[in-house]
Amino acid sequence: MSVSSISSTSSVSTTSSTSSSSSALDSDDFLKLLVEQLQNQNPLDPADSNQMLNQMVSYASYQAQSTTSDTLTEIASTLKSVASALNITV
Repeated sequence: MSVSSISSTSSVSTTSSTSSSSSALDSDDFLKLLVEQLQNQNPLDPADSNQMLNQMVSYASYQAQSTTSDTLTEIASTLKSVASALNITV
């Protein structure tokens, strides 16, 4: 008995929240794509566990970089406020 694989395409519609760039993906979009990948994988040829681990590490790294960026933006804003209050040009 031979088993043939069935390939199908599914479209994933995502709505992104308002951001500074319309083409930027946020962490929610990444998680939605990861869940879609898991739900639509071929049961006869599941995703490689190493590949899934790499994707999760990438997500964790992205989240850390995003948090760091937000924190640095807040620090820069605070420093500008302090500098303007002290009449120092930056």
